[in-house]
Amino acid sequence: MNTQVETNLDYMRWLIEEQYVEHPTGCGGSFGELLCWEIHENGKTFIWLAEKWGISVTTLGELIYDHCKRLEAAPVVNHNYEKR
Repeated sequence: MNTQVETNLDYMRWLIEEQYVEHPTGCGGSFGELLCWEIHENGKTFIWLAEKWGISVTTLGELIYDHCKRLEAAPVVNHNYEKR
C-alpha cells in the first residue's frame, strides 16, 4: 500500500487505480482519468459505476466531489476589484 495515503478517500482512489493496472482502459491510470473515462466514455450511470467499483452511490458522490474540488484553481485575489 502507498505510504502517502492520508484519508479514506485517498485510500479508495489508490485501490481503484491499482485494480485497473491489470485491466487498463487506455485512457491513463490516474483516478481522475479512470473516473472520467468510466462516466464519459464508457457511458454508464453513477449507480452502474458504484456497483462496478463495489462502493455505495454516496461514496462515489464523495469521490466525484473530492475530485472536482481538486480541479478548482487556487484563488487569486484581485486587489483592483471595485464594487459596481
